Amino acid sequence: MSEQSEQESDRQPAERLLSLDAFRGLVMCTLAVNGFAFASTAKRLGYGPDADVDTYAGSIWQFLAFHNTHPEWNSQFYVVGCSFWDLIQPAFMFMVGVAMPYSYASRRRRGHSTSKLAYHALIRALVLVALGVFLQTRNNWFDTNRLLTNVLAQIGLGYFFVFLLLGSRAKVQIAIAVGVLVAYTIWLGVYPPPDPLPLKSAESIQSLSVPEHVAKHYAIVTNAPAQMDVVILNLVPHENTIQPHAAGYATLNFVPSAITMLIGVLAGTLLRSSRDQADKLRRLIVAGVICMLTAVIAGYTVCPIIKKIWTPAWTLFSGAYVLWLIAGLYWVIEIKKWRAWTFPLVVVGTNSLAIYLMSMLSKRWISDRLENYFGSELFAGPYGPTIQAVSVLAILWLVCLYLYRSKIFFRV
Repeated sequence: MSEQSEQESDRQPAERLLSLDAFRGLVMCTLAVNGFAFASTAKRLGYGPDADVDTYAGSIWQFLAFHNTHPEWNSQFYVVGCSFWDLIQPAFMFMVGVAMPYSYASRRRRGHSTSKLAYHALIRALVLVALGVFLQTRNNWFDTNRLLTNVLAQIGLGYFFVFLLLGSRAKVQIAIAVGVLVAYTIWLGVYPPPDPLPLKSAESIQSLSVPEHVAKHYAIVTNAPAQMDVVILNLVPHENTIQPHAAGYATLNFVPSAITMLIGVLAGTLLRSSRDQADKLRRLIVAGVICMLTAVIAGYTVCPIIKKIWTPAWTLFSGAYVLWLIAGLYWVIEIKKWRAWTFPLVVVGTNSLAIYLMSMLSKRWISDRLENYFGSELFAGPYGPTIQAVSVLAILWLVCLYLYRSKIFFRV
């Protein structure tokens, strides 16, 4: 797409991309319903991850539980497989990137200058970080939980960087993305691990597909991003010393995850372009194939696929899946025009920030109210966690429906 056609596209109002709203709705409903709490229900039924299962029903419950939890460390299964739950945060960040070309083109049509757009992007980034900090520390004192690993904080930390690349040509954006991922991989690979590795760290790398001399650089707690949390965040004097996140998440994940948003920007720019729909679909699918092939090759050689520290291989691995997901929705909704089924998702997708904040802040309160009204036995049985998750989602969806009907949309 030429620079001139991009400028013309910015001046013309674009039809709202229903498939993006449906994409948002699918991601946010999955978050709000907490994966239907299948993992908790499976445990109550006796089909936990360590249980010996010899029935068809048990196998199904273990399958559902696996795809609604985060694996301990390694995120790659059967070469190209992963947990569905691991893809939710990449999908969240990707959809932010897809929306950016639409959002800022709309602001330009309303007469906003480049400096005003930059100011808006900076404020949005700061607000997202503040919201992430609040949500992450709402039940803890700030000095005991300073790691900025919440998804909103991660988006905010990388958002302005991605905004600065928004007007660049696709080749420039791709070149920068490749450069960042390669540099980050080199840094991860040269950071010296302790010798010997602590037991927890040594156990974490047993399932990685890379050679052992590479894997030791990617061990839980002792890897470079985890140690940088200790170094950087402890520069601010506090009563309690910062330690690496017990589950392995790291603040510096925002660097490679910003590339996930940038992949979304590339996809959004493509979807806004004047190319025909078949060409757009083909490019999304091919881009996903390239990301997946590169990720798998890296995952067996120089960089394992680990979601919790967002390795560059994970950036491309998860990027392939979210590209294919938006491609699938684009084909169904925009090309085939099968749209009637999307309404429940669109209701949520047009207010994605609202349902995210409501689910994070009021889930427990809604559950308590439902128990008070219908009785504590409502969630007491083996299927209680799933019934609870669906019930909470139903309440949140009704709130979103009210907001949708009232044309109230929360934005940052």
